[in-house]
Amino acid sequence: MSAAKLQLLRHAMERYAPLSQSTWKQVQQSCSERKLAKGEILVQIGAPSQHLYFVCQGLLRSYTLSEDGKEYNKKFFPENTFPGSIRALLTGGPSDFALQALEASVVLAIDHPAYRRLLEKAEDLKWYHIQYLETNWVLDKEPIEVGLALSDSSARYQAFVEKHASILHRIPLHHIASAIGVTPTQLSRIRKL
Repeated sequence: MSAAKLQLLRHAMERYAPLSQSTWKQVQQSCSERKLAKGEILVQIGAPSQHLYFVCQGLLRSYTLSEDGKEYNKKFFPENTFPGSIRALLTGGPSDFALQALEASVVLAIDHPAYRRLLEKAEDLKWYHIQYLETNWVLDKEPIEVGLALSDSSARYQAFVEKHASILHRIPLHHIASAIGVTPTQLSRIRKL
């Protein structure tokens, strides 16, 4: 695992809160590198997971399946983001969604049990964790949920474009359609408006 990839992780974490050298050293020790081919599944639906992930390179998506096998995209994870099923990690249960590489990707796998043990004793890591959760699970997620419930498909598409402008060209259109809750044909019509 390269020092450059670890520095990417540290920089991403310290956007939320600074970490002491001692804490950072312990975080590093819980990391391993994983390379993914385009299309490779990192986490299967229904499988437990013992890792948080950090995207160093590439693009991942999280998705779930309906009872009839239809895919529904939940979120996209480009470089410098943290994909994973937090619920599955916290409960020890199966993941409700899969993580799949949309491009050849490199991720750092952070051992969750080791991370939790460190979280219990490192105040700076606790502060990082709080800031991360507030930003990504409250401030970012709430408007998305309200938008899905109250917006029409054109408004959802525009919001998606604004939120993902820097990676839009990397996401296949059928995945965008799934993410905003329309068919690819409906998306084609929306894009022509």
